Amino acid sequence: MSETDTEARPTAPVWRARLIALVAAVAGAALTAAIAAAAGAEMEVTNPGQEPMAVGPVAAVFATLLAGGGGWIARALLDRFAPRRAVALWLVGAAVVFLIEMFPPFLTEATPGTRAALIAMHVVVAAILVPVFARRRPDREA
Repeated sequence: MSETDTEARPTAPVWRARLIALVAAVAGAALTAAIAAAAGAEMEVTNPGQEPMAVGPVAAVFATLLAGGGGWIARALLDRFAPRRAVALWLVGAAVVFLIEMFPPFLTEATPGTRAALIAMHVVVAAILVPVFARRRPDREA
């Protein structure tokens, strides 16, 4: 074995992995919305007391950027102020937010196809972001 084989390989910065995950989640949500619309889902919801609102790829991108950015900020704050508990606290928070976000598709007036698409978008985004954002930071956590 050479000396370089025994040395630790440098890892990519954490921010890069999180940025790639956020971009992938945005693409996944937009693609899910586009596929649902192409499959015939109406992709329009009506909240009580409001006008009908289209839920297409643009809305999916905006919502994913907002939620993913919020998750990233929360994780960064936990990394800074509670590094030993950051993963556990972030996962609990992410689980709570995910469960809360599962209710709106059932509380709005929408077709079953639209509801299924909204739920699928939430699952896709969570499936991409949670594993990446929950990774331990070797430089900060023991």
